[in-house]
Amino acid sequence: MSYNFEEQEQIAQMRHFWERWGTQISAGVLVVALGFAGYYGWQWWQRNEGAKAAVVFEQVQIALQSNSPDKISQAWATMQAKAPDSAYAGMAALSVAKALHDAGKNAEAVAALQWAAAHAEGASARAVARLNLSALQIDAKQYAEADKTLAEVPEPSFAPLFDMRRGDLAVLQGQRDAARGAYEAALKALPADSAERASVQRKLQSVGGGAA
Repeated sequence: MSYNFEEQEQIAQMRHFWERWGTQISAGVLVVALGFAGYYGWQWWQRNEGAKAAVVFEQVQIALQSNSPDKISQAWATMQAKAPDSAYAGMAALSVAKALHDAGKNAEAVAALQWAAAHAEGASARAVARLNLSALQIDAKQYAEADKTLAEVPEPSFAPLFDMRRGDLAVLQGQRDAARGAYEAALKALPADSAERASVQRKLQSVGGGAA
């Protein structure tokens, strides 16, 4: 195939350009290609892991229906081993803790809630875990531990519930001023139509607080 002079000059310029920048261009294209491959690969991995986690979560549900603490504990151990980073794990921990507590396995229930408080995916799940954990610790008169559990509020919308629990804890320790402050904070944060307001108001008045 013959080329005229202009075509040959363009080819020479292109060859020079490629010799100068070809390696960088190839690397850039490779990076972009790997980026796309990584993104879609990550999407596939997430879907695959999510499906596996759903299967394990179903096993936990079956164990919960059996009302057998041993089967529940075994299914929960499987969830922790196979799908600890999934959203299912946090939900499973909360259900497992309640079932084990109802079965009188308080130590195991506490352990499940401690795991959820630290590792559950989603701030709301961690907040619920902390509230439930603090309730068990208060029942066991582990007031210092309950205070530590309530020190962090993972989800701001749960702040009033944490304040209410702090108030209850302070009452049990004879700390009326601290209880009053906690109840006042809870009452201030609760919406006007909240069903909890009446209960908090009564508690506040019981420690010398005024009407809101």
